[in-house]
Amino acid sequence: MRKKNIFQVILAATFLTAISSCDDNKSDLPSPSEPTQPFQYVVVATSQNATYILQTDTITSGQLSIKGNGIETEPATAWVFYNGKYAYDLVYKQGDPAEVAAYELDTNGKLKRRLNTYQMPSRYTTYGYFGDYITTALTVTRKDGTPGLSFNLLDVNEQKITEKVIAGGNFTGNGETANLSGILEVGDKFFTGICTTPAVNAGGTAGKVTAYPDSVWVGIFDKDLNYTILRDDRLSYATGRYRSSYNTNLAKDNKDNVYVFSSAYDSRTTKPSGALRIKKGETRFDPDYFFDIETLAKGRHLFKVWHITGDYFLLQMYNKPKQTSEAVWSVLAVVDVVKKTYREVTGLPAIDKITSIGSTPYAGDGIIAVPVVSKDEYPHIYIIDPATAVATKGVEIVADGVAAVGKLTYEKK
Repeated sequence: MRKKNIFQVILAATFLTAISSCDDNKSDLPSPSEPTQPFQYVVVATSQNATYILQTDTITSGQLSIKGNGIETEPATAWVFYNGKYAYDLVYKQGDPAEVAAYELDTNGKLKRRLNTYQMPSRYTTYGYFGDYITTALTVTRKDGTPGLSFNLLDVNEQKITEKVIAGGNFTGNGETANLSGILEVGDKFFTGICTTPAVNAGGTAGKVTAYPDSVWVGIFDKDLNYTILRDDRLSYATGRYRSSYNTNLAKDNKDNVYVFSSAYDSRTTKPSGALRIKKGETRFDPDYFFDIETLAKGRHLFKVWHITGDYFLLQMYNKPKQTSEAVWSVLAVVDVVKKTYREVTGLPAIDKITSIGSTPYAGDGIIAVPVVSKDEYPHIYIIDPATAVATKGVEIVADGVAAVGKLTYEKK
């Protein structure tokens, strides 16, 4: 956090202590301003001891503080903004079942919690939404000792959770167990990347590496979890791995063409970090499309991907080539998947100053808004214009960190 002088140090310590104390002190804190728009931006900010959900009319300028604002919540690993209506936090509990809470705007445009926190049947390693369901997935061992895929389906209307388990062994036909990466809604189906490993235990993968680092698989599921599997050998598997999580490397454009990105995470792969395409309505990889991103990025690999608008996608990249152990995800780049261009974003803090990039940016209105935390100053939301790959510093967040930003709408009284 930025510290200009000793007075600011004392002031910061005072209000951080206050917001982490009991609710009896909150009556003395200032109330947030009244919403003036039929929407609100939602910003998830953190202090050393707590996480807060804040709201604001604008993210392009000004300052937003955790002092006296927002709703205190659990420190979620993931945030899902559903259809402009709800914000869901997914709290990772190590080997224990995940906890979930949902937030929405009332008729006055004020944030409120829909229900108290409730539990998924299990933990999760990947997530997304599909139809009426916030969906998480996990590789498990079934009661009969065979590998399975467990789906937790949270109905956003009924606010109920259903668990479904299907067979996960020899899932792609290569004799290995499936691990899913991402839940991407496309029409009435969802797409997911598939990573395979030789064995599984009750907590997920057993840590053994795949014998097939030079293949990419995608599963296409319907609402009953019937599926079609696609395979290609031009890329490695499609996932951004971090510890036990499988971050999606799939994204779609405005026309429902699906782009399958690969981080080339496996050090044994001979394939570059790049992208393939599955055209709308088809159940095969486009044989005429291949995008070598790694060469244009001078050896950098991608970690995550988000669609911005049109043919533009935002990539979160490693800062060093070949994903060395010292590499971090502090580089952002805009790609045009049709023209196959790659441009690193300018206007951000220096790469060696960035300490984290929020897990959940907001894409809409032709731009993408990304939370960025850097040394020597408070976090900011940066607004990136995909046509120029230039970032403009937006609202300053008086907090230690920012995890997510989204946009919710409501019907005014």
